[in-house]
Amino acid sequence: MVVVKEYRIPMPFTVEEYRRGNMYCLRKHLLSEAGAAGGAEIIEIGQTEHPIVGNCQFVKRRYALDESFPSFMRAISTNGTTLEEFHNSSLPVSSSIMKLPAFQSFMLRIDTLLLEDCGTTPNAFNLPANALSKRQVQIIDIAKATTKLTSTLENGQTLGSLAANWQKTEKKMMCVYKLVTVEFEYWGLKSAVENYMQTCEEETSVIHNQRVFCWSSQWLGHSLAEVESYSKAVSERVALLIKMRSRKASTADLRALPPVSPARAAAPAEEEPEPAPAGH
Repeated sequence: MVVVKEYRIPMPFTVEEYRRGNMYCLRKHLLSEAGAAGGAEIIEIGQTEHPIVGNCQFVKRRYALDESFPSFMRAISTNGTTLEEFHNSSLPVSSSIMKLPAFQSFMLRIDTLLLEDCGTTPNAFNLPANALSKRQVQIIDIAKATTKLTSTLENGQTLGSLAANWQKTEKKMMCVYKLVTVEFEYWGLKSAVENYMQTCEEETSVIHNQRVFCWSSQWLGHSLAEVESYSKAVSERVALLIKMRSRKASTADLRALPPVSPARAAAPAEEEPEPAPAGH
């Protein structure tokens, strides 16, 4: 049976504020990914027209099935097997698809929607009755969820600054709805792989939204135009780093780009990442 979970993550912002914070934190993390060896490899970045999201930012990543993945996934893979992600974002709506090219039966889909509530919309994705009967709902409190980032992030504010009953006392409140669908037809490993991918997506979502809150001092004072300008600058830099891996651009080209930080950034400008060696 296909595993369908709907994660609801309340956040102490308006939807408009969250759009800025989400864009800033995604691009900041994207920049660190592009300059690092190993982990996620960014293959392509740009604008596209998506049938659901519309005109949006497109990012394609590739993940090698290395030691960070559980043994049961590595056992069914061959050398060079990768997990590919196709992410389309134009909040308040975004959509991602993950595939294992070696296994046509594998599919992970993540649909995201932002609403001005506290996770109380019963059917945010307008699912039909048969899909609703399979859906599991989980509400996540970023202040209580345990991850590697539950203290403070790069001199940002701590999650501890949220009161125990913050969802009832905060004046501003919105919710990130994530509908995660996992399907993998492989005898003996179906449930293990589907549950593992759900767990990964849950932790990834929690960590990202903890970043949005803890880094809010870095983006909350900036306008949407400033954060969009920052996003565009990061995209240009990442696209150039991709070219550098294939020797189609040089360090001199990278240095010619303007600094990557919002126009009135209170935080220090981003450090220049070193390009990953070719072949990684």
